[in-house]
Amino acid sequence: MLSIKEVVDNIFGLDRRIRYVAILNHQYDLLESKMRESIPSLTPAQTDRDFMSIAPKLMVDAAEKLRPFCGAIRRVTIRYDRVLLVFYRTTAHLVILSLEPQADEKLLDKTGESVRKLELGFEEKA
Repeated sequence: MLSIKEVVDNIFGLDRRIRYVAILNHQYDLLESKMRESIPSLTPAQTDRDFMSIAPKLMVDAAEKLRPFCGAIRRVTIRYDRVLLVFYRTTAHLVILSLEPQADEKLLDKTGESVRKLELGFEEKA
């Protein structure tokens, strides 16, 4: 079984355009949060903490309201001028990535599939 830190490292290994990885449980508790080494954050640390404590629950829960009609969510994506944020719902977690803005649909689909596969070997420590 992989540790949460190993899963994060494996996600970074998927593509060099991944800037940041966060893993939350379905109660939106932040389990792990890591910026790629040598990549500066675009936002202050307090802004990051505030965002992570509020935004995932609001955005993902709102999108989940349409699940009975539209099917399972593949991802929630927010494209800014300088960064792309992607929220992947997995069986037991919410994985949030920050990517370089030029990331395309093909990369997002590939990354989502890989993130879901990584979770199969992931052991969450209590």
